[in-house]
Amino acid sequence: MQEEVLVVPTSALSEVASCSGVIEAETRKIIDLVDSSSLFMKRELAEYDESYRQLIPYVVFKSEGQYLLLRRTASQSEKRLHNKYSLGVGGHVNQLDGAVPCWKTFEQGLWREINEEVDADILDIEYLGIINDLSSEVSRVHLGVLYIAEIEFRKLNEPDLFEMKWVPIEELVAYAELMEGWSLLALNKISTI
Repeated sequence: MQEEVLVVPTSALSEVASCSGVIEAETRKIIDLVDSSSLFMKRELAEYDESYRQLIPYVVFKSEGQYLLLRRTASQSEKRLHNKYSLGVGGHVNQLDGAVPCWKTFEQGLWREINEEVDADILDIEYLGIINDLSSEVSRVHLGVLYIAEIEFRKLNEPDLFEMKWVPIEELVAYAELMEGWSLLALNKISTI
C-alpha cells in the first residue's frame, strides 16, 4: 500500500505562500487551517505537486543551554543529505497517525516523530512558526511547523543514521554553511529568541 501523507492546498496558505523563512503565524490559525483544509494524498504525487504542501513537524532539541546538532551519515537512504547538518528532526504525518486529516492527527505525528528520533523526556515544547522555503522544487512541496523542545536527553534511537553533538547557540553559526535549508532557517529564528 502506498503511503498517504497529510497535506494542505497551497491556495489555503495566503498569508505564507509567497514568503520564505520562519513565518510567525498564530497557533489558532494553523489549527483551523489543518482542521478545515487538510487531506491525505499519495506521497508519490505530493512530492511533485506544488498545489499542495506536505505538513512536516520539525523539532529543535535544547538541553541545558545547548542545542542538539545532527550530521547525517551515509547510512541514510537520501544521498543528497549525506554529511549535512540538521538542527531539527521531523517527518511526514500519515494515516497511521490518525484516520481523519485534522490537527489531532498532526499532533500525533509530531509525537511519533519525536519518539522515533530520541529517547528523552520532553520538559517543555514551544511552537515558533511556519517554515516556508521557496528555494527548491523539493522545499516548495513541504511546509514545516517549527517547535523548540527543552529535553532531558538519554540517547538517539537511530545512532547509525546520525552523528551528534551538543552545541551552544553562539557556536552553531560555524556550521551554517553545511546545514540543510530548514535547519538554517530554524537557526536564524532561534538566534532571535
